[in-house]
Amino acid sequence: MTEVVLKVNEKDVPLNDFMEEMLTNLLLGYLKTAKEIPDDINSIKIEINL
Repeated sequence: MTEVVLKVNEKDVPLNDFMEEMLTNLLLGYLKTAKEIPDDINSIKIEINL
């Protein structure tokens, strides 16, 4: 089961199934084209500080 957690300013942003799937597919699509990323991705963590 895929679990997606999105936080903005340390507050959870609720996501429906469509948004969870969209974010997952977007990130997996990007990572699968990047070099030095393993084929067997089990988890992804991204933090952006603006």
